[in-house]
Amino acid sequence: MENNTNINVSEPLTNAPSMSSASTLVDLGIKVLTGRKKDVRASKELEALKKADPNVANVHKKILGNCPELDAIQKFVGNARNIHYSMTLPWSDMGMRLLPTATFFKYKQQMSELEQEFYVLVNKFFDIYDDAVINAQTLLGDLYNPDNYPPVETLQSKFSWRMNFTPLPTSGDFRVDMENEQAKALAEDYQKYYNTMFDKAIGSMMEKLVSYLANISERLDYRDGEDKKVFRDTLTANVTSMLEDLLVPMADKDERLRTLTRQLTDTFQGISPDALREDGVLRQNTKQSVDDAINSIKSLGW
Repeated sequence: MENNTNINVSEPLTNAPSMSSASTLVDLGIKVLTGRKKDVRASKELEALKKADPNVANVHKKILGNCPELDAIQKFVGNARNIHYSMTLPWSDMGMRLLPTATFFKYKQQMSELEQEFYVLVNKFFDIYDDAVINAQTLLGDLYNPDNYPPVETLQSKFSWRMNFTPLPTSGDFRVDMENEQAKALAEDYQKYYNTMFDKAIGSMMEKLVSYLANISERLDYRDGEDKKVFRDTLTANVTSMLEDLLVPMADKDERLRTLTRQLTDTFQGISPDALREDGVLRQNTKQSVDDAINSIKSLGW
């Protein structure tokens, strides 16, 4: 007998992945003027001067020279992206990243404040843009081309800040009309995809964590009486930030993460950089704990 039973789309096909309720996907898009442009004429002139083949030289010019206001925006955007990366995990090639639900409001507040600062800097750049164009005529000499400088009113499209949040899909989110066996196979494929993506995200975090821990271990590797190794007060900041923003919020979803989180919390809780500098026993004990954590990460299968 042919089975024509359709899937009830209101019911999940399989149990939803545990991380789906504990994470969301976020896409941060920041657009900023580069201030650089290829000069085709100068490229051809350089090729002719150096007797080079056509199309082997590319002359790129900074159309505003060293503009402090534009440089400030670009530096700010770089820092903002670093904060975004530090609070999220890679998820897809399309730019979406995994954000633990427990840190959603912290992330959103911080990025919203950064967005406001971004537009303050952008407006400062707009205020000086006309003067910067006039100054560019002197700075660039024969490289100056008035066609490279649109009116300030049209520059707004060169700057934007966008945040999009998307719930992490589960196998129950398939809205399809197909036979049970087909739906089951599709759900199983999605579950495999989900597990692979999640493992990649955690693996990326662990790779970064190991690099942070290895740096700490190397900086603490000296004994009293030996030449001291210089380290900043922020030596452990990367690890403690990762603990707060990623490991702790996600720890209850994976036994390996729970074990590692407890280990790192015990290692760094209550330890100050000054204490590490002054107390040789504490320094060596902490180094040993850090090395043990590195070995634990490697043994946990990441």
